[in-house]
Amino acid sequence: MLGKQAGYQQVGNAMPDGNAQAADDARKLRARFPRWGILFDPLESMWIAVRGKRTLVAASSPQKLTEQVEAVARGETGPQEGDKTQTWRALRRHEQG
Repeated sequence: MLGKQAGYQQVGNAMPDGNAQAADDARKLRARFPRWGILFDPLESMWIAVRGKRTLVAASSPQKLTEQVEAVARGETGPQEGDKTQTWRALRRHEQG
């Protein structure tokens, strides 16, 4: 009676371009860094990478996140994104507490 349900690919603009782009960028980052958890926080417009319990990197774009994760892998800190990481971490602690 209902037939097949349409997925978001089948329904015109069911998923906004920004969300589709973020999902595509996240997929690419996860493939590039399989040992990292990668997510996009749309409320803060931040890209987050997490490895283990203590390694957290935040950046304003997928490109900056790539630079940051690669820098961490080399044992360096990335360019100008340390403040964003600390700010995001502080916001999350505040929301949890």
